[in-house]
Amino acid sequence: MEFEVNRVEVISQVVCEMLENIENPYERQAGYVHLFGVSQMAALLAQKRNLSVEIAQIAGLLHDYYAYMTGDREKHASKGADMVLPLLAKTGLFSVCEVANISKAILGHSDKEKTDGTPYEELLKDADVLQHVLYNASLPVEEKYAVRYAKLKEELGLI
Repeated sequence: MEFEVNRVEVISQVVCEMLENIENPYERQAGYVHLFGVSQMAALLAQKRNLSVEIAQIAGLLHDYYAYMTGDREKHASKGADMVLPLLAKTGLFSVCEVANISKAILGHSDKEKTDGTPYEELLKDADVLQHVLYNASLPVEEKYAVRYAKLKEELGLI
């Protein structure tokens, strides 16, 4: 009997190990909530958009890996895109194309105003916005998320 590796679980474990090294319990909790929340939102959007749920979830899990690993948010998207390349390669579980899709999505996820990225870039931006907005839906939507969130509500039939 051949055992199939669950790649989402492998990357989830990598993310959990990284988060457990964060000393500040509030920052650690924020990391768990945000990274796993974005991953779940990415899975939902991938199903709706007929993209790979698995690749979307993994991009969601890793999109702020650099920021939580280092505590540095400066240029975290570009630095994170570079940081995940050896991490994904080391697992031996991903094709070159899959690694490129994940890395490119991470690279572009901070530029929420730009709307002409690859499908995975736009999905990751949208999943990130959904997690930020829905984490506490009683708060007003931040201006930087408003346009993208309005389009998401329409796409998801929430208007």
